[in-house]
Amino acid sequence: MSSELPLPDTVIQRIIENRVHAFSHRLVMDAVDVSLALNRHLLVYGIEGVFQIDTEVASWRLPPSRAGLVPAGQPVRTKIIKPVRCISVFFKDDFVSINADQCTVFNVSPLIQEMFKYTLRWNEHGAANTTLSDRFFLTLFDLCKEQMLSQSLFTLPKAQSSELKYILDYTLNNLAEDLRLDELATLVAMSTRTLTRRFNSEIHMTWGQYLHQARMMRATDHLSSGMTVTETAFAVGFSNVSAFTTAFHRYAGMPPTQFQAQFQ
Repeated sequence: MSSELPLPDTVIQRIIENRVHAFSHRLVMDAVDVSLALNRHLLVYGIEGVFQIDTEVASWRLPPSRAGLVPAGQPVRTKIIKPVRCISVFFKDDFVSINADQCTVFNVSPLIQEMFKYTLRWNEHGAANTTLSDRFFLTLFDLCKEQMLSQSLFTLPKAQSSELKYILDYTLNNLAEDLRLDELATLVAMSTRTLTRRFNSEIHMTWGQYLHQARMMRATDHLSSGMTVTETAFAVGFSNVSAFTTAFHRYAGMPPTQFQAQFQ
């Protein structure tokens, strides 16, 4: 079994120096925030807890039963929202092919979940290049790539301009309010039409899509921290608990009570 530790310098050094094509690491993080850019592609599967992954272009949430991809050389910063237990699999950058130039978070099937757990037999202490291990890791990666084709629901893109950054920050800080795009446009001295075009060109989402995604991602934070479904609904801007429950179920693939039960 691999060690249940964060990524201290000794582990990072083993990752950098390891010559095998792929290996696994069991990871537990409580209040440790990590900033790094590795020389390997990383697939991480969340078992418990929630953490946030930040790059220059977007923020991602990784809740339980989801997986995330961090391409080699991509500078990332992780922030613990709820103490995390996960499995990380590291691939040499010439062992697998990645077209994406940024991180992504995606849903995984029960089969992929079990495959992540099975990778622990090839941890950083005892990993070796074998036909069996290579085929297993390549199959896992191919299955994950297929899952990545679906839109990530746990991602919020970041703005490029100062005006849109102000609007996005204001939105995130006022999710409980009845926000209107025309009122936000006046905050940056823009017309509603100009701000709408700015959303499409910079983050490739409408403001309504961004607002809904932000509310759902914030809801996952509240539910994982023990806030009730009713409290969460009002905290993210819903006046109707039934409407929130329906929206969250559509977003996360499960009702909020079931999502919350993963953290109890």
